[in-house]
This record gives sequence, structure tokens and C-alpha cells, in this order.
Amino acid sequence: MIVGLDMGGTHIDAVIMQGGKIINVVKKTTNYDDLFLSIWATLKELLEGIDKSAIKKINLSTTISTNAIVENKTANVGMIIQTGPGLSNGHLAVGNQNVFINGYTDHRGQIVGNIDTNEINDAIALFKDERIDDVAIVTKFSTRNPTSELEIAELVSKHIHKITLGHTTSGKLNFPRRVNTSYLNAAVYDTFSSFSDNIKLALEKEGIQAPIAILKADGGIMSIDSAKDMPVETILSGPAASLMGIYALLDTTQDAVLLDIGGTTTDIFFLADGIPLFEPMGIKID
Repeated sequence: MIVGLDMGGTHIDAVIMQGGKIINVVKKTTNYDDLFLSIWATLKELLEGIDKSAIKKINLSTTISTNAIVENKTANVGMIIQTGPGLSNGHLAVGNQNVFINGYTDHRGQIVGNIDTNEINDAIALFKDERIDDVAIVTKFSTRNPTSELEIAELVSKHIHKITLGHTTSGKLNFPRRVNTSYLNAAVYDTFSSFSDNIKLALEKEGIQAPIAILKADGGIMSIDSAKDMPVETILSGPAASLMGIYALLDTTQDAVLLDIGGTTTDIFFLADGIPLFEPMGIKID
């Protein structure tokens, strides 16, 4: 048996399947004031009369990260950015608290300017004054050499524990995109962590120990523990589930525009000759 659960901004939808056939479906209202109760009540009703030991996998999708962004309910993020020459600070600023530091790693991965620990300590003091608990650290060309990011993280981690490092979000050289991706990862970290913890608690209360996977934006899956470390991967989890659901029901080899109009967002997808199109340079949201 496989349990599928989608947590949206308005409803939680759950389904249980066996041998490719649907056994039961439940739909309940999402209560953001008590996510655990919303999830647990849904699971409890879904699994009534079911042999829980036969459940082999839990598949999740969620718009919880998506909705946090479009509703401006993300965490206050502190950004530490080492730009080096070539880009103005204003071009890279994102969120409310941006600290631009000196130092530089060149395109070969050689450190030609070391970090100034005084600048990092000043940033830590600022973040503590602003009660910022989520920090992203991004240095140019960290994909070639992450040493500076790691050194900064070692200093910051003595005071703040939720840290995103730019080189872990992408192996590509697009620095502005890496800055924005790192910001979004930090911004939705708390939101997704709460969802993840409540999912695990609800499953534990129901005595279910099956592995938990969550849908990514590209239609693939990742473990919920990996998603908790990199929640930016789940920002389009819910929309990806919508696309895959519509696509499975739509038998076409034609060009098409697909819409999922939900309670919080409208998601738009395109097919070319019946094939879903991907955005190779990343998404735009809100």
C-alpha cells in the first residue's frame, strides 16, 4: 500500500492505493494554527480499517513553501554576500538584511582576498539585534572553492544554527541565481521544518514507519530528511503534483496550456506536442 498526501493552503488531500487502485480518499480543511491536528485527523480518517503494517511508502506534495512566499510569510533572513569585483551590491541585495563583505575567490577557485572576521562578527551582532535565526552565506565562485563560505559558516554557527551555504544550492556559476536560491532556502526553512516535523509526529501517532518521500519541482522525489535540509527544492512541490496529475489524465500530443487554480495560487503549465516544458534557467514565483 502507498499513502499519498498533498497539503495545500486550503485543504489537505489524502489517498491510499493498493495495486494501482484507490482504496480511500479524504479531504479536510488545512488549519495553520494546528498543522499536527490537520494532518493527523486526515490520516486517521484515511486509514480507518486499514492494516497499517501493509503501508510501504508515504508520498507527499505540498504548497506550504510556495504559499509562504506569495503570502509574504517567510522568515526574516540575514544574508552575508561576498561579491568581489563585477557586480554592484544593489544588484544582488535580496530580503531585508544584506551584509556585503570584502574578500574574493576568483573564477579559478583561488582565494585572492581573505575574509575579515571583524566584518563577520559585525554581521552576527546585527542579526542577533534583529532577532534573525535564518542566515544564508554566498560567495562568488564558491562552486569552484567553498572555503570562504565554510569559514564564515564556522564563525556564524557559534551563534546561529540555521545556515544555508550557496555552494550547496547549485553547482552552476550563475551567482545572482545562487544568491536568490540561497535566500529562498533560508526563507522557507522554518515553514517546511514545521510541516516535516508534524508529518512525522502524525505518522508516529498512527504507528506508521514507512519511508517518506516528497515531490520536487521537476517531478522527481527526495526523502523528507533531505528536503528539510534543502527546502528550496519543495517550493514547487504542489504545482509539480498538479502538473503530473493533469498530465496523467490528459491524453494529448498537442500543444496545451494547463491551469491549476487553487485557493492561494494559480499555477500554469505548458505542453509542446504533448510534452511538459521545463524552465532551464530556474523559476519565477510571485
